[in-house]
Amino acid sequence: MMSGERETVTVLLVENNAQLMKHMQKTLGLIDKVDLINTSLLAQDALEVIREQKPLVALVDYNLPDMNGINLTEIIRKEYPGTQVIVISQDNYTDVVLQAVRAGACDFITHDVSVKELNDVLTRAATLAVQDRSKLPAFVGMATPERKVTVPSGPQGKIVAVYGAKGGIGTTTVAANLALALMDRDHDARVVLVDGAIQYGDVHLMFNELGQASVMDLVPRLNELDIELVENVMLFNRATGISILPAPPRPEFAEKITGEAFARILEFMRRHYDYVVLNTDSYISDAVLAALDASEVVVLLTAQSINAIRNTRLFLDLWNAMGMTKDRIQLVISRYDPTSPITTERVGERLKFPVNMLLPEDNEAARKADALGQPALRSSRDSAYSKALYGLADQAIKRIEAVDKSEEPRMRMFVTA
Repeated sequence: MMSGERETVTVLLVENNAQLMKHMQKTLGLIDKVDLINTSLLAQDALEVIREQKPLVALVDYNLPDMNGINLTEIIRKEYPGTQVIVISQDNYTDVVLQAVRAGACDFITHDVSVKELNDVLTRAATLAVQDRSKLPAFVGMATPERKVTVPSGPQGKIVAVYGAKGGIGTTTVAANLALALMDRDHDARVVLVDGAIQYGDVHLMFNELGQASVMDLVPRLNELDIELVENVMLFNRATGISILPAPPRPEFAEKITGEAFARILEFMRRHYDYVVLNTDSYISDAVLAALDASEVVVLLTAQSINAIRNTRLFLDLWNAMGMTKDRIQLVISRYDPTSPITTERVGERLKFPVNMLLPEDNEAARKADALGQPALRSSRDSAYSKALYGLADQAIKRIEAVDKSEEPRMRMFVTA
């Protein structure tokens, strides 16, 4: 629905405060192709309007006289799943946002929302509502045309996770560039970049991309995933040709992404793409565990510092305790400095694990990437860093092939249907 020129978004506003009602009506009136079909002062009246007029979006105030806005959200999402809910409150306290998310709201705004932000959240909510209606018998003929699901043939794709046991050593940078390097090594390969740093993931910013949709939008539809839905949620960077599945836009939304849910999303993507490159966070959440578990290869980043080496050692101990095989680990020193007293040999000795690759510190390439809004593999193709990334991609491909040939049984923590 929302590709190109969008269709009219039908909206119900549920607001008890007359002044705030007037303010929200004025703000909605400034947005093109928004039809405020009705307003309600009470939750019970709102349910009648939704039943009869079936708006795409309900803007629901947190404080209502006859029912808490959170409870109303739960009822709407259960009884009228073709309508998405955006909760409104005067404050954006974390506990209020979490209540809204748990109740099924697709977004949360405050009364002082800007016109642009309100337009963005309405667009996102309407897109989700249309997708929901395409699955519901009651809305047959009202929704978008039936999707054609692409069923991939041949071998399944491979997942490569980039993980650093210490923050600030370039995990996101390596993940973004590695995805591009795999694309360059095989121009026919379908490569996607997934942000598995669920709380504060910002890999999309490396490509100068912004969007409202995220992996969070796939969780309510785990049983009905199709490739068109996934691609509608992803960002497509035209400059590089890479598709990006962003992390949730707010950290408090992260709790909706369980390990089981993330594992199912990754396994679905494996069936439709040749390479899935995962950016991860140093904190080992259930989602990060799912990412590591799903991966054929884990690019394990460390640095020439005592803290980084210590954390990497602890991670390797954990990896071993979980029964994972070390042949899946590709140990890489990030931001390598040849003048450091902590040499490659010392790192290998401390970790009791061989270092496979050195990624040099390249401040000039990093500054250029930031200035142009494109990773180094596009902004500084001939830099030492870019050349090392191509070497890393080559090693990852070889390691994947070796893991595939290995007869050692693969232990899995998250078993997906």
